[in-house]
Amino acid sequence: MAEHISYIQVIKVPITADLVLSPTVLYDENGTSICFETEDEQFGRITIQKMDGIKICRGEIPPYHDPRKNWEDFESGTWVYRVENSKWLMERYHYEKNHYGQSYDWGNSVEEMLTDYSHYYFSFHDEFVEVIAKGFWWEKAEQSLQGKPLSDGHPFLKLQTDFTAELKINDGRFYIKINPKSHQELNKDVRFCHQTIMEVWARIKGEYYQEGTVKIKENKGGILSYYQPQFGKEIIVKKGIANLADLEDILLSRS
Repeated sequence: MAEHISYIQVIKVPITADLVLSPTVLYDENGTSICFETEDEQFGRITIQKMDGIKICRGEIPPYHDPRKNWEDFESGTWVYRVENSKWLMERYHYEKNHYGQSYDWGNSVEEMLTDYSHYYFSFHDEFVEVIAKGFWWEKAEQSLQGKPLSDGHPFLKLQTDFTAELKINDGRFYIKINPKSHQELNKDVRFCHQTIMEVWARIKGEYYQEGTVKIKENKGGILSYYQPQFGKEIIVKKGIANLADLEDILLSRS
């Protein structure tokens, strides 16, 4: 594929938007979401992780090259795509670098726009939504999800588990929540958005305060674990999924 040609590649999600009805796009202080009815007369919602830009346009024909040549290449139920060689993503990267390169997102590198962000394309009937973001997550329910809280287990929420480990680092003590999902599930889910694998909490005067989070992300270098303090830039831990020993090393290096 020539470098200057933007083209779409299918992202398979386990729900399918209705082929006739239009979506409702919400963009406010609670984040960005796309709400819609599904082909089996239920309700779906796409929530966006770390959105950088959004477009809503009329039309049912993708404005990008589709490498699928024959009818047998088209799979029923495909409506979510990643735009490869995205010109829009490069425009946003240059904008962020030129204007915020030295003060980008708590000291993180603006180069993450090229490694961690993607250009997503969501196709509906005679309408499409495009988003530049770090990822997205999907939900499905029997009732409309518009304006409703995120579903239990949503990766954008804090872990709904008890503390299952404790680390003593010099004079400090940290309490750890661990995601109960298997590595196989996490490796599958990280294709859509970052996944929390551990949360780090401290206890001060009887109250628990979150110190940071260990997450995994998928980028052009594969799956990486990183530590994200409550304030400050992320610290890459390792390739693959980090464990408690890896977390202990990170906390020791920060003490």
